[in-house]
Amino acid sequence: MFEIIGRLRCPVCSEAVQIDDKVFLDIINTIIHQKCYYKSSRRLSIKDEGPFQKMLMKYPFFHEDDEKDCM
Repeated sequence: MFEIIGRLRCPVCSEAVQIDDKVFLDIINTIIHQKCYYKSSRRLSIKDEGPFQKMLMKYPFFHEDDEKDCM
């Protein structure tokens, strides 16, 4: 489950987003490190914030592919 862990990268710094990283989820469902968001010149409105683990548990689109693989 959650094969996205270690593969999803922040669009600003290009580092892999770790499970305990503090992130923002913007209105187009992009995960961005909170520290990187303020460095970016292109800032979209924030939909949610918190640890990446919270986003994984809260939003089903992060694990839809996992469910398809099980069938």
